[in-house]
Amino acid sequence: MTGWRSRRGGPIAGLSDMTDGGAEARIDTFDWSLMPREKKKAATETVEVIDLSAVSQPIDGDASGKNLLSMHQLSADDIAIYLDEAYAAERAIRDPERRGVPLLPRAVMKAIMRQPSTRTGGSCTSAMRKLGGSAELISGMSSSSEAKGESLADSWVAFATQADLLGIRTAENGGPAFAAQVIAKAFEYGQLVRVVPVINLGDGHNEHPTQALGDLFTVHKKFEHFDGLVITVVGDQERYRAHHSLMIGAATLGMKIVAVESPAARVPRALVELLGDRLTRTGDLDAAMHETDVLYLGRNPDEYTGEDPAEIVRAEQLARDYASWIVDYDRIQQMAPDSMVLHPRPRRDELDPSVDSDPRMKDVEQMANMIPMRMAIIARHLGASIARSA
Repeated sequence: MTGWRSRRGGPIAGLSDMTDGGAEARIDTFDWSLMPREKKKAATETVEVIDLSAVSQPIDGDASGKNLLSMHQLSADDIAIYLDEAYAAERAIRDPERRGVPLLPRAVMKAIMRQPSTRTGGSCTSAMRKLGGSAELISGMSSSSEAKGESLADSWVAFATQADLLGIRTAENGGPAFAAQVIAKAFEYGQLVRVVPVINLGDGHNEHPTQALGDLFTVHKKFEHFDGLVITVVGDQERYRAHHSLMIGAATLGMKIVAVESPAARVPRALVELLGDRLTRTGDLDAAMHETDVLYLGRNPDEYTGEDPAEIVRAEQLARDYASWIVDYDRIQQMAPDSMVLHPRPRRDELDPSVDSDPRMKDVEQMANMIPMRMAIIARHLGASIARSA
């Protein structure tokens, strides 16, 4: 799935509204309408289109120096390498005499979170420090030179001069891809001495690949395999980015996916076509809970709700559906004793605190697992191996 390109000056279609045009299908990589008018010209002069084929190459066994923007980049073998590295990282940080592995001394990571974050930004900076490097968490951009009128493109290039790796979260779909492209252009023009890899830490309602890899690590730790497992994903299937990345990864590994969806927020058509017969869609959460190995809940991402009448109708329907999907202690008893429940957090009413004492709950472990997995990602994309260093 390469070659998606933007239209100059307008948003590109995302997973939620991709066309059937194959290589010409468009993915929403940057919403120019969210940029102040005076900044829009500078950014579009730097990069007229975002060509994912140039910045989102297949990992193909070697992540060194590459961006991680989408789960589409990964094969089953690629995911297996990340898992092996995460297990090695976990052993290192659990050793009280080590608490990490000094694999990347003097390497610098910046985690730039243009949306709020408690877990992702913090776990990335912890991961880098446990690898022996240094990390800076930047929340919002109010203190950056964008406040002085600097274009977003120029901001990304400035960050690339200061770090060996950038982790980026944006409210816009494809913001990290935009950053990767302007950095690549700056290198092409001789302005940068090297291309700094970009890791997607969540872009709008498009994808969240590092979350998905950590989720898959959590699943593997319990079951020690993926093939044939049933994972039931509950929530806003249209706009919840963690669901998109997780479904792609789960299908790549041979899992069966059940999507409990609202008529107002169905699985995007492009994802339905990609997953094929590995995907089952339903509105019946209770029936799905009886048959699932993994129950994966996500909150209502209502920060993307618009103000037009159609959006209001959508929000009202989705609110009713979320109210019907609340999982509490009594409801979770329908699940098999050896099943598990995950939630990427933050949680709201969809996961009642009464379930916290149930042994099937693995959401806190899931949060903890993000540190070794993000250690694995950082190491691999900077050309190092935790497993080989052990």
